[in-house]
Amino acid sequence: MNSRFTLFAAGSMALLGLTLVSCEKDDVKVTVQPTTAPTLAASTTSVVLRQATESQNAITFTWAPSTSFTWTNAEHPYNPALTYSFEVDRKGNNFASPVGFTAGAGPNTTLTVKQLATNLVGLGLTANTPTDLEVRLRASLGNQPSYSPVLPLSVSTYTFCPQPAKAWAVVGPAGPGWPGGGTSTTAKIDFVMQYDCDAKTFTYTGPLTADEFKFRYGYHWNTNLGGSGPTAPLSSGGANLKITTGGTYTVTLYNAADSTSLGSAYYTIK
Repeated sequence: MNSRFTLFAAGSMALLGLTLVSCEKDDVKVTVQPTTAPTLAASTTSVVLRQATESQNAITFTWAPSTSFTWTNAEHPYNPALTYSFEVDRKGNNFASPVGFTAGAGPNTTLTVKQLATNLVGLGLTANTPTDLEVRLRASLGNQPSYSPVLPLSVSTYTFCPQPAKAWAVVGPAGPGWPGGGTSTTAKIDFVMQYDCDAKTFTYTGPLTADEFKFRYGYHWNTNLGGSGPTAPLSSGGANLKITTGGTYTVTLYNAADSTSLGSAYYTIK
């Protein structure tokens, strides 16, 4: 018996040749063809990625694998196991230098802001600038892939930067309660805010109840901010701030990156 590995992939759109085990016996070629092509859809065609919201979901891909195959001259046909991944490249580059990352088991693959931004680092995108990209699903068996139709995706990403050793946080009964002083474990109950090094802001997104709160820096009361309300100037040691209706909010603190110069600090809440 002369053994040879081949697969002729058939299907619609961007299906290419896919290799699989086949065997020639007495010049009879065994082939297999997928009768369904992988498909791909996305929850959005445009995403804005920011470090302050990196734990939130950015996009969900919904896809269907090739699930049925037609064999020719095979004594024991079966459905081969394929692996699936995403490929992303700049629009118009014809996937000449894409970045790739696993699609998992499907049928839905959800990526957080951080996961998507991390996966796209290899494209060298300019921060805070929308860039047109293209996405496709790759089905692989051996080194011969097949592809889904291509989807458009506009992405505005951010510059990665480490979180500072000390950060601003939300404290008070509207959030985690009033912590004590010092740096003991019991004192560190603050809702720590995420730093965005592009915007130079601190942000907290999460639940807050109808009650009072303040901002404090580095788990210490030495540096804390209060005032009269959103967009109004904050002051060191100022009055307690208030949440009038409980819910899930995004609180952003501005002009407070330098904890020693807080004369123009203020916050917004949405």
